[in-house]
Amino acid sequence: MIKLNEDIEKLKEEHFNTYKNAVIANIENNSTILVKEDLYSLINKPPLDSMDLLKNKLIALAKKNKIVIDNNNLDKILDDYRKKVIKEFDDFIKTRTTFYTNLVTNIKRENDSTTIKILKKDLSNYNKKMKKDIKKIIEDNTDSLIIKKAVNIFKIDDPKINSDLNKFINKTYLKQLLENVDIKILVKDATLINSIKEQTERYQFTLNNSHLFN
Repeated sequence: MIKLNEDIEKLKEEHFNTYKNAVIANIENNSTILVKEDLYSLINKPPLDSMDLLKNKLIALAKKNKIVIDNNNLDKILDDYRKKVIKEFDDFIKTRTTFYTNLVTNIKRENDSTTIKILKKDLSNYNKKMKKDIKKIIEDNTDSLIIKKAVNIFKIDDPKINSDLNKFINKTYLKQLLENVDIKILVKDATLINSIKEQTERYQFTLNNSHLFN
């Protein structure tokens, strides 16, 4: 009888580890989609020129100041900016996956009621840092790859143009971008929590109904 109980406990532990690995796989998938689909979409060149906020603002500034700009050069500067930001965004796949995976890995099965949860405070702690890092990535790259290259775009070093460009990028563009980042993260967090709940329901159903555990 003791041996049977030990065997059942071993099976329950294996079942819990399978459940844990499924949750970790969901975290990895969720983080990859957040970055490569959701965040990329905010930086990648839009399908229509009319949707390109950055390009249209630079063209509008040129028209306002009666300057003819080299469209090819403008496209190259914006492409360089987008590629650099996207490359830096890729790091969030690893950091987000690692953060939540560590939380899950540290959960030990104590009894049949033990389940895996990611708390709102955990989401808040990671998201606070992630958003701060995203803000810095955007600020650093808009400064080095757009604002400081304004003279290459407009072929003139004009303080008024530079001031208008600074104001647009560091207020309007940055504010809108970060608001969209918030939404993307919020949606993916909800998706992750729901996927963990689904894995938990499957785990508990099997635990309570399989003849292996009785």
